[in-house]
Amino acid sequence: MARENNFEKIVPEDMFFGGDLKVLICYMLTALNEAVPVTETAQLFHYEGIANYFDTQTAIFELEKENYISKSEKSEDMVVITEKGKSLSSTLKDSVSAVLREKVYSAVVKMLARYKAERDTDIKIEEKKGGFLLTYTVSGGEEALLSFSIMLPNMSQANHLKQQILKNPKYYCDSFIELLTEDLQNKGVEK
Repeated sequence: MARENNFEKIVPEDMFFGGDLKVLICYMLTALNEAVPVTETAQLFHYEGIANYFDTQTAIFELEKENYISKSEKSEDMVVITEKGKSLSSTLKDSVSAVLREKVYSAVVKMLARYKAERDTDIKIEEKKGGFLLTYTVSGGEEALLSFSIMLPNMSQANHLKQQILKNPKYYCDSFIELLTEDLQNKGVEK
């Protein structure tokens, strides 16, 4: 795989021919200690220049077949580390650079945050008299933590706003909460 980004100096060329990619995946799962989505992980490794999408998918498949990882109870497309996999990840210190370990860990943490935000975000658009009602809901398990609605004049604007929210749902949630909880007296507004 040709790498034209910052990883070309820290990812050894032979990593993809040996077991180092498997070790890296086991390290990632051990460090996170939670289920990760397979498809998104393979895409992340590809886009970050760590490994080819198909090499990553193959490595994950082989790790599962060899009982280093297993399917999560949460979803068929999510995997978790097994005790055997945790043992394999301990060999990482000798085979993969600390810089690469840190880059992978940081990238995967960000990916999981986006994945959770998307999973916990629901946006519905309903046609109403006078326009389209967009309702944005952030859930925390089975309960809604935050929900707000806005009426928009046409479907085009409703879809545009929906896409903007989906790009960074955490920003909209945090902004709304900040707006509701800011100290209004500091802004010169009387209670």
